[in-house]
Amino acid sequence: MRDFLPPSENWVRWLSLLAALSFATTLFLPYVGEEAVYTLTSQEMAASRDYFVTTLYGGIYGRPPLLNWLMIPLAELLGWERVLLASRLLAAASTLASALILAWLARRLTRNRNFAMLAALVYLTSDALLYRGWLAYSDPLFSCLVFGAIASAWIGVRERRPGLLALAVLAVSAGALAKVQTAYLFYGVALLALLADREQRRFLLGRSSLALHGAAVAGFLTWHGALSHGTQAATTLFDIGYKFRTADGAAYLAQLGTFPLETLARFLPASAVALYFLLRRRCRPDTAAFPAAPLRAMLLINYLPYWLAPQSHIRYVMPLYPLFALLIAHLLWQAGKPALRAATYWMAATVALKFALGLWAFPAYQERFRGDYAATARDIVGRTAGFPLYATDVSASGLSVAAHVNTLRRPAPPLRFPPERWESGFVLAYAENPALGQVAHRYALGANDLYLLCRGAACRPTAPAAPGNPDQAGD
Repeated sequence: MRDFLPPSENWVRWLSLLAALSFATTLFLPYVGEEAVYTLTSQEMAASRDYFVTTLYGGIYGRPPLLNWLMIPLAELLGWERVLLASRLLAAASTLASALILAWLARRLTRNRNFAMLAALVYLTSDALLYRGWLAYSDPLFSCLVFGAIASAWIGVRERRPGLLALAVLAVSAGALAKVQTAYLFYGVALLALLADREQRRFLLGRSSLALHGAAVAGFLTWHGALSHGTQAATTLFDIGYKFRTADGAAYLAQLGTFPLETLARFLPASAVALYFLLRRRCRPDTAAFPAAPLRAMLLINYLPYWLAPQSHIRYVMPLYPLFALLIAHLLWQAGKPALRAATYWMAATVALKFALGLWAFPAYQERFRGDYAATARDIVGRTAGFPLYATDVSASGLSVAAHVNTLRRPAPPLRFPPERWESGFVLAYAENPALGQVAHRYALGANDLYLLCRGAACRPTAPAAPGNPDQAGD
């Protein structure tokens, strides 16, 4: 490939470093969305010491536990009051690791260091920088592991290196333990794309490759059959069935038109610059020096099921983000110096935008529109001291408050769903529910309300503390 990178390769190197540093601006934000899910499941796993089946409020959650396994020792090291920080650190580290893997893949494919740095920067100025890459969900870790598996297999097959293929098998197996079994589908499609080449096919169908992938299948069956008791598989099948049962025709038609546009938007500004020069026919793909065919096949075949699914979300295709960045970088590179110069300046503006969002816009938005989860939790702990406390609210705001309550009440057990029979205590609920109890207090948290309901002696304004150790409240 042609070896140039205006305005200078130092720009790309420094912009990549600044993009990486910008993740520090979002580490200490309050809970966003449903980030508290993994906080709560980690708190419960640490308390129960059941490290194979995840629970939420004591009920089966049905998601695999790799992120919990990583969060728990980090929370022990940092202190459980910083468990959200532990989760955010893992998300940011996973995103940055994906960028490094992408740079490695691009350099092995092209033997061009400057192109490798460009590909990493395209990824680091996408949605992965502004939102999805730092949000403390399982998606960043899942994406890193799945993409790492694809990259290792790609180079392992090209260079006939069984060690890299073994690493790919380990990574995709870990990816399935990070979120969902679709890790194997992303990886399998990548292998199918590589099988198109006769020489690569011979290696992939060789003894070492078949043995390694056979071990992955055995590990999959062992996990679901003997260790997790089928809870993860059952949850996945339920989720798929639910999406089909609740699909809306009009929404589906809208999704068919908007999903590709949203994907393009997630890679702004680099995608817009690449599209502009592509439409002007300034991009001349150099297929002799770049394996464009397998890259397009991996992207298209993996992308279609999520585009055509009755209900989908952009985060479902996050393992493809680095591959999209690789394709966009290739188009920019082939368009020449004007495209590279324009893209570099716009990507610099994106990095500056991330600092503004992390240091000002996100905190201001959370304070004004989401409410103070930590203060709400402190008030709840004060009001309910000495009585059992349960939870049924699984909304984003309810989960966030519950995570803070668990932290404040340590070493008391985490909040659980109320038992079938209970005579006195409190419960956190999404709405008024006379069957659970009467309203003791209502908390306004953005667009949602959180209700503290009470029952029995707990409803008396000057009720004495319940007998027994208050640390056992909620058992």
